[in-house]
Amino acid sequence: MLSMHSKFDPPDEILNDQKKLNKFEKRYEGLYNQMYSYIEKSGYSNAVKINDIILGFMLVDYFTDIERLKEFHGVNHINSIKLISYTVYWLLRRKPIQIIKSDKKLQYVNERFALALILEFLSSKDKQHIAIRTNAGLKAFRELLFYFFKFRQFNAQDIELMITAFFAGQIYQETTKDISCNLPPSDYENEPWE
Repeated sequence: MLSMHSKFDPPDEILNDQKKLNKFEKRYEGLYNQMYSYIEKSGYSNAVKINDIILGFMLVDYFTDIERLKEFHGVNHINSIKLISYTVYWLLRRKPIQIIKSDKKLQYVNERFALALILEFLSSKDKQHIAIRTNAGLKAFRELLFYFFKFRQFNAQDIELMITAFFAGQIYQETTKDISCNLPPSDYENEPWE
């Protein structure tokens, strides 16, 4: 059932620019595949589905915000913390994972997926963002972030600040590796989900 989906037709401002259209399609496919994989691994295949249209509108909102951000700051690229922050923000605003089976534990499926995206980002070996935390510290961060997504009002900048603070917190860990000074570069052009 989940393998069958329609292709979302983006709005004219994306369709008229081939480079933007390519980015949109690549990002749509990448995010869809991440959601699909999450749903499969979580055992939710018969209980939720990805709403293609909502996912498309989520990405339109994301790209609109990113264009405004680039224009305001006069930059061509954003760093990967902004990329994940704005993605998660719009994901939680639009909620493209839809519940099709009545089950209370699925109430926060989009929030769980958003949390999984952030935790994957924080521990990405390819980008050397390895989250060096004690199990208790990481568990506390994860629970607080999940609570925040469920019950608080927030914007993309709040998420960006939380992720940046997570990296800054590396200074206070008793470890030989401090990654707080190695925040991600402006490299979103090379991101698989871009």
